[in-house]
Amino acid sequence: MKLRSLLGVAVISVSGSYMKAQAEDNAGGFVEDSSATVLARNMYFNRNSLSGYPDARGWGQGFLLDYKSGFTQGLIGFGVDASVDTAYKLDGGRGTVGSGMFPAEGDGERTESSTLNTSVKMKWSNTIIQYGDLRPYNPVLATPDSRLMPVTTRGIQLLSTDIENVSIDAGHFFSTKGSASTGHDGDFYAGYAGVKGGDVDYAGLTYQPVEEGSVGFYVSRTEDLWHQYYVNANYTFALPSEQTLNVDFNLYRSLDEGQSLAGDINVTAWSLATAYAAGPHTVTLSYQKIHGDEPFDYLMASDGTYMDSIYLANSSQYGDFNGPGEQSVGLGYQYDFGSNGFIRTTLGVRYVYGFEIDNQNVDPDGLYTYFAGSDKQIERDVDLKTVIESGPLKDLSVRVRYADFQFTGDSVKQVRIITQYPFNLF
Repeated sequence: MKLRSLLGVAVISVSGSYMKAQAEDNAGGFVEDSSATVLARNMYFNRNSLSGYPDARGWGQGFLLDYKSGFTQGLIGFGVDASVDTAYKLDGGRGTVGSGMFPAEGDGERTESSTLNTSVKMKWSNTIIQYGDLRPYNPVLATPDSRLMPVTTRGIQLLSTDIENVSIDAGHFFSTKGSASTGHDGDFYAGYAGVKGGDVDYAGLTYQPVEEGSVGFYVSRTEDLWHQYYVNANYTFALPSEQTLNVDFNLYRSLDEGQSLAGDINVTAWSLATAYAAGPHTVTLSYQKIHGDEPFDYLMASDGTYMDSIYLANSSQYGDFNGPGEQSVGLGYQYDFGSNGFIRTTLGVRYVYGFEIDNQNVDPDGLYTYFAGSDKQIERDVDLKTVIESGPLKDLSVRVRYADFQFTGDSVKQVRIITQYPFNLF
């Protein structure tokens, strides 16, 4: 979808509700509705390889300054957004590279790095068009924020809620900035194949007729890599005694496109998850299946940062359970310790087992050699988070994430400790 098509979507989505909204005022104004926040983020990362690869360790401090203007008043409003992301390496020394937090420098990593992100925006009724360094987050292009600096992409995006109960999201993006880089001129890559693709175009919508449920559909194209189609259905059933049962279905259909640089792709991937909640307890059971002779692949930034563009239920802290023909089952449990008026703590544990990986057609010297000679993979995850809810340190959070991943040629134990403190400048 090129710029011309995006503008067409904008016209359709806005004109379809023009009689309803006529000319919603753009609130207070450019200055009056502006805001600036700072997020101080400290992260320790330790990945211990059990398969002969170098270990990866890092400890750093990040400061994320985010400014958002309001919109100028009138039928069409204009505004600007800007952010400065800075990362400082605290552990120092050689031999601790590979954490994905700091840009490479020679055979080591930079001890300090900063990035400026800017964008302009236009608003008409409840439709916003943005151009610049953006952070789309959807099933086909989702920019993660799992290190000191978030991933951004450069391009144009349209977001609209003008049609009742419908959210529209469309975009055209042509470059990336990963979490361990400072330039905005990186390319899009197929994550598991490791080959460079071209621009990314997508369009999608989510329809939520009732509060309890929604359906969504996205279509995307990554030049010379693949077409992807995505469908989601989600519904929460109310049970007696304030219990609930949530059902979440996700499906991807991937086909090669253009020069087919990632190979001949013909893959269908789907998952079904059910989450039963009763008081502080939530139990989740999930099943995932990959159909095809290739794995289910998704996007990566040029510095090796994987996007979050895999909404399958068993995609976990480390592994994705996306091998060709693979089946996987997952069991998770989360406990909410509740609040004492000062802190709130939650604990989650998860086990995922993947089996029947069909590696007969995987070329051990080809693009997807990662899955060659493999038949199963296992992951165990722990996620503990505490948030301060009142007092001078309100919203300070500490989170510990642990993953134990077992797979042929890539078994690891990984620990992340993240401390965050957000505060408003104005």
